[in-house]
Amino acid sequence: MKNFVFVALILIMQSCKKKDCNDFKYAYYPNEYYSVVEQSTIDEVWIKVDGFVPVTNENADIMVHNNWMIPPSEVETGDTIVKRKGELAISIHKKDTIILHHWYCSGKPYQ
Repeated sequence: MKNFVFVALILIMQSCKKKDCNDFKYAYYPNEYYSVVEQSTIDEVWIKVDGFVPVTNENADIMVHNNWMIPPSEVETGDTIVKRKGELAISIHKKDTIILHHWYCSGKPYQ
């Protein structure tokens, strides 16, 4: 019970602190995605994609917060989602188009 109170206190204190995008973005830098979409569920909060890496045919599931403001209607089966390690932008490769989405923080595109 003491541990729960301690964790709750820390969480409350952290929630009062203003979000610093420079600190927050480092959680997304190491992520790397290269996945052909087989099934996707995208809403205002989450990006959930089941797919595979085309080079190795290994499963590549993505589940991440939708900080790119990707609309659900934009990702279809057969599209390729690419996010390079060390970058914040994510791109959706379609048959004839590449759509680039910048990472959003505090309601503004952030680079």
